[in-house]
Amino acid sequence: MNAAARVIRSHDIIRSMKSDDLDLTIEKLVFGGDGLAHHEGKVYFVPGALPGEKVLVRVMNDKKNYGKTKRLKILANSPARVDPPCPYYGQCGGCQYQHIRYPEELRWKEYQVREGFERHFRPDAKRVEPIRFGPGDYHYRNSVTLHRTSGQTGTAQRLGFFGVDNTSVLGVENCLLANQRLEAVFKSRYLMKKGEDDRTFKCAEDGEIVSSQEAKLYRTRVGKESLWASSAGFFQNHAAVTELVADRLLDWVVEARPKCFVDLYAGVGTFSILSAWDVPDVCGVEENPNSMECLRKNFLERNIKPAGMIEGRVENVFPAFSKTLPSEGIFVFMDPPRSGIDRSLSLFLAESDGIGHLAYLSCDLAILLRDLKLILSKGKYVIRQVVPFDMFPRTKHIEVMVLLVNLKNG
Repeated sequence: MNAAARVIRSHDIIRSMKSDDLDLTIEKLVFGGDGLAHHEGKVYFVPGALPGEKVLVRVMNDKKNYGKTKRLKILANSPARVDPPCPYYGQCGGCQYQHIRYPEELRWKEYQVREGFERHFRPDAKRVEPIRFGPGDYHYRNSVTLHRTSGQTGTAQRLGFFGVDNTSVLGVENCLLANQRLEAVFKSRYLMKKGEDDRTFKCAEDGEIVSSQEAKLYRTRVGKESLWASSAGFFQNHAAVTELVADRLLDWVVEARPKCFVDLYAGVGTFSILSAWDVPDVCGVEENPNSMECLRKNFLERNIKPAGMIEGRVENVFPAFSKTLPSEGIFVFMDPPRSGIDRSLSLFLAESDGIGHLAYLSCDLAILLRDLKLILSKGKYVIRQVVPFDMFPRTKHIEVMVLLVNLKNG
């Protein structure tokens, strides 16, 4: 482009600008994927912008201390920017990072974890380890959840993902994050039951695709272990990174040498089997009856005789169950849903004297930090290590596992 053309384009931009349009330079990526910039003492969030980029934005939601914007034009590209390979990127709400080179995505995700711990637990930010990641950034998901595209019943319909507005549902021909064996589910039509708003599809180890339409047991593999799982229960979606989590947890368990390993929100027993196989006593607490059935089968196959196996909501049953545990040598591991744990459980753990080591695995950084503040509020634990994992490449989500040690008996 010659100089005259650049001037004309610059003039075109200026003429099209409105009073609430801004020319910003992006400083960093914040948790959630937005670029952050400052202008006249105020913070602005810019979706789809990368650090170092100059962007023209329109302010869409102007608050006292911050503003949310819509990106109008990139005036200067970051060298980390790439063309998103997915044709639905920008319409589908699933991915936030397809426009950035994967090593840079990893670097910023690790930074976001360090920044979060620096803000909430300043002395402990140095305990954040380098982010760990799997062999690839696409085709890693062993399960997908698709939603209705029509409210009608009695007619087969395509299913899809929520759009960027988190309200509309977008039908897609395929998803680049999904295991390639799942491609057929995007092209099919389904007769949804009354009250069935979504359906989850999962890859079994033998190639079969199972769905949440019915509770069906199937085999899935993590590392060398073939585990029973349920189509109507939870299982980690990225097998390779799940193995990395289990290996790190195993390191902690071996170092702690506990008498008892307590697996809260145990699911099918994945981490008990992969990380606590040498602990004398293993206990599991799980609410979902389908997952509990798999937990029993997985333990039985390996001749694991649990010291306790409790079906019920963790917040309701664990406080009473904990009274039956040894007075010391307890390692508690918990992998709760994205919403985290109830305040009541956080406060119970904060007061506990018997738990020597507590490992918390979370898929939501903000929720993790919230819960840790309460667990650490009584001064009985310290943060020993923090490990981020990229369980969800190309998305805003970050899996983080934290090891807390009891000052009295850890």
